[in-house]
Amino acid sequence: MPSYEFPAEAGLSAQGAEPEAIAAHLDRLGLTHSGVRITRRGEAVTLEGQVADGEAAELLVLAAGNLQGVSRVEDKLVPARTPGLLDSLGAFARLPTGAASTEAAETAIHHAQIETGTRFGPGRSLFHTMQPGETLATLAARHLGGDERRLLEANAPVLGGAMPGLGMVIRIPPA
Repeated sequence: MPSYEFPAEAGLSAQGAEPEAIAAHLDRLGLTHSGVRITRRGEAVTLEGQVADGEAAELLVLAAGNLQGVSRVEDKLVPARTPGLLDSLGAFARLPTGAASTEAAETAIHHAQIETGTRFGPGRSLFHTMQPGETLATLAARHLGGDERRLLEANAPVLGGAMPGLGMVIRIPPA
């Protein structure tokens, strides 16, 4: 069972952040959570049940974790559909010419660094904690070839129209 850490003081204001309040927050955001059990113990929230896919799981985890007072989300969500081998192989067909060459890997591998506050979500998106001085534009430039619109669309269901603040966790969809 994956566990995701969140800065408890960051995030959207929560009215108590008890399971009922979290469910109401998910409803306000329009996130489907029927059949998902929400429990809370201290600053930890557990989400358990079946969801449509990994993206739906990511949105629920981020929506619950980005509430003030929540520092950890235990993900016990089970996607009804998981990507198979053909989905993974199909992703190679969408790569730009030369992207899968070993030459690029040999030159780039020595410059690779793990970004602070970044982790993979259940739908293969990066979970990234907003750092001082970061904007959606700088993240889009670094990860999505400058496609800030795609980053906004990926996070709109979780943010509910708000811009992510310092310490909030957002998703950077797979390229």
